[in-house]
Amino acid sequence: MTETNTDTEMTEESTHQQTPTTTSGFEIRTNLYRAALALFVLLAVVAVIQLYASVNATINTFITAEYRSLFRAAFNLVVLLVSGIGISRTVRELSGE
Repeated sequence: MTETNTDTEMTEESTHQQTPTTTSGFEIRTNLYRAALALFVLLAVVAVIQLYASVNATINTFITAEYRSLFRAAFNLVVLLVSGIGISRTVRELSGE
């Protein structure tokens, strides 16, 4: 190898070496907030599932048998529309629009 190639290889190797980093207080706080957010999302998912089951039980209790499918369809349509709006806004925020 020539001297120029050796210098280039040494420079590339030195740029690929990882330097040890210390975790700053800001990074710890950010990770704690992310963990808290994940926990709150999990709690919200459980609450939504229980709410959905409770609404269906309420429909079974207070609506006569002949109208139950109509009320369930309307409720499911509302849930679908709210979910679609939430998904749409989230995708817009993530894409930067």
